[in-house]
Amino acid sequence: MNQENAVIIVPENPGRDTIGARVLKVFDGDGFLTRIKTYSLTGNQRDQAELETTVRFGFIDAPELEQPGGHEAKEFLTSLIDDKWVELVILTKMDTGRSFDRHGRIVCVPFLTEEYPAAEFITSSSRSHKAKTFGEPLFVTRNIELEMVINGWAWVLERYGPDERYFEALEDARRHKRGIWALEKNVHPWEFKKQKYRAMRPRFLRDLSTRDQCPMEGCGGYLVNRTGKFGAFFGCSNYPDCKYSRSAAV
Repeated sequence: MNQENAVIIVPENPGRDTIGARVLKVFDGDGFLTRIKTYSLTGNQRDQAELETTVRFGFIDAPELEQPGGHEAKEFLTSLIDDKWVELVILTKMDTGRSFDRHGRIVCVPFLTEEYPAAEFITSSSRSHKAKTFGEPLFVTRNIELEMVINGWAWVLERYGPDERYFEALEDARRHKRGIWALEKNVHPWEFKKQKYRAMRPRFLRDLSTRDQCPMEGCGGYLVNRTGKFGAFFGCSNYPDCKYSRSAAV
């Protein structure tokens, strides 16, 4: 791998307690499925169990899969952490006051510790120095969020108050046109989702206008297809405030 295409790693100590978790599947550039060990106390016995849960990065936002660079961001994150053990620093979500977002995903910063039997260092005089370890390998703990940013595969979520290093990494990636910054136009993922919603909304409103209105006086709802214990039926969209229904066979 040449220097221009080399992955930039970001050594950093978490600086607080972490939870170990194995990455089972990477969904996109800022989320993955993991299995976390949980402990409970029953009487004097400590029981251990494993819980599968989804994880969302706390301070970054990668391109949506439908956006340019979305699949590349997913592939890059996969190359970093797929099927590896990571250490999660659990955050408190500002809008929920909990460690889960409104989709039920754990919000965290993931760290990865790997061993390096050899390394290359650049001295203060800009001289390259290659070294091999003797006996024990060199262990380096890396901030995966910052690596997504510095390598050009994520934006920084400024509203959540990340460390200044995030903005320095973002500026460095932009300046060197890494990842998505090599593209001519980039749209923030949250703006992309807004545009997608606006494009879908007129069609959604047209669909509503062609549906049958609920016949209950003063309801204002419309009939939707539902399935119950006795088969398919039409129910009111305002359920449970309106309990009107009729058989789909009518």
